[in-house]
Amino acid sequence: MRMGTLALLLAASLAACRRDEYLKDRDDREAQVVAICVQTEPRGATLRVNRLERTWVTPCDVADFSLRRGTQDLEVSLEGYETIVTRVYYDGQHPATIQLKMRPKAVAAAPAPAAEPVKPAPVEAPKPAEEPKPAPVKIEAVAGGTRMKISSPGAKVRIQAKTVVSEPDRPGEYFLPDVPPDKVVVELLDAKTDAVIATVEFAPSAAAAKAPTPAPKDPVPADADRVGEVKLVSKSYGVFVKLDPGLSLQPGEEIIIVRDGKEIARTKILRVTKGDEKYPDGAAQVQKEGPIQKGDEVRRTKP
Repeated sequence: MRMGTLALLLAASLAACRRDEYLKDRDDREAQVVAICVQTEPRGATLRVNRLERTWVTPCDVADFSLRRGTQDLEVSLEGYETIVTRVYYDGQHPATIQLKMRPKAVAAAPAPAAEPVKPAPVEAPKPAEEPKPAPVKIEAVAGGTRMKISSPGAKVRIQAKTVVSEPDRPGEYFLPDVPPDKVVVELLDAKTDAVIATVEFAPSAAAAKAPTPAPKDPVPADADRVGEVKLVSKSYGVFVKLDPGLSLQPGEEIIIVRDGKEIARTKILRVTKGDEKYPDGAAQVQKEGPIQKGDEVRRTKP
């Protein structure tokens, strides 16, 4: 009886020691930080980053100790859809965001009819000179960034940019926020061998100079200087403002943060994104300045 009691006490002591060592080891480890946010249409695609053995299922936030600042290779695959190989740039602090629209694989062609008797080959007429092929990538400067269209059908695309947003209703078109001044490199890959067919590198600043001047809007009343409300304050993602309807904001514009009718901070707009279900009229990411909180009112500075 006494020997059984001693054995139970010894086992309990060993379990407590192991638990203390586990908790200490867990506290000493560095917390993983989200480096990449990936969304696909449709959902449920398999994501592999930098050839890691670990994979993720979209939509997903990728956090791994091996991810460091720099360009990250992404491979997105889904049964019945073409595999997408692309790249994003992670600055080591803010997650790189990418949205992709998966393209269904082409349906196999019907079997060819039975061959007919061989006929003498007709004499071919001289072929006219080939016309120059259009550029495989077209760019257009738009508000908040650059729109890009891939005109080479059947090729995979790999885009080296900090943030890439695909156009769900426009296959082959992408939106690149904050470009310029960011540099963009586009690689077209063979669908079967992944060999690089063409590489296009462009400086968006030249396209930005051709951006059309937005049409003037009706003057805003003097008391209507509000532009939106702070909806997200995050160490990982930053500060995001839900914009009010009918506004046109530009990166670099100075704004005021107001709480209870009093100014508490002044900051600048980093980038402006298009509308979605959560932010119908778009959103603006701003610098984290002062004690900004969720629910604070955002206004323009008065001239």
